[in-house]
Amino acid sequence: MTTWNNSVLDKNELRLAKREALLREAVTAFNQRGFHATSMEDIGKSLGVTKAALYYYFPNKQALLAAAFDHVLEVAFESLESAIKAGGTGYDKLKATIRGYLSETLSELNRCVVLTEEHALIPKQREVIFEKRDRFEAGLRELVREGIADGSIVPCDPKLAIFTIFGAVNWVPKWFSTEGTWSSNQLAEAMTELVCRSIAAQPVPILIEDVSTG
Repeated sequence: MTTWNNSVLDKNELRLAKREALLREAVTAFNQRGFHATSMEDIGKSLGVTKAALYYYFPNKQALLAAAFDHVLEVAFESLESAIKAGGTGYDKLKATIRGYLSETLSELNRCVVLTEEHALIPKQREVIFEKRDRFEAGLRELVREGIADGSIVPCDPKLAIFTIFGAVNWVPKWFSTEGTWSSNQLAEAMTELVCRSIAAQPVPILIEDVSTG
């Protein structure tokens, strides 16, 4: 039996919405002040709830951080799978993956900079996250190899190429703000063109000159 024409969140949906709000607020705080400088009490104050209320959703800060990592990697794999399904050259797939990853992480929860806080995870969490991250990076390196084979990417070291590209990509949320003149989609497009151009066999002759008009 439905009530309120399904326009009101049920108990489970409400809990998930609150959990998501908490995670979003926590990651924003981690990005701005750093993981160790942010307390559960700080996060609770930002949300207007008690610190005790937060423990219903996450037992500690490390659990919050691990959840943020999980989300980032979910977005990463979804972007990779979507790019592979769309087809094209290795270079096309690599660009599509990076564009999708950036667009989602910047517009949704601005979470990818927390990847610089991996040292704060407890060993068991770190092991799980690192395994997923390594699988994702392996998939990206395979796209680089594919691009080298099909001629869309210049001969290079795939591992170095991916480390360099994602080193730049994962730092974007440190300085990007949705309140600025660029939208997340505009920045995702411009940033993708910029970082991928370095390994393109046929690099575009000109980059986006004004990101805000992209």
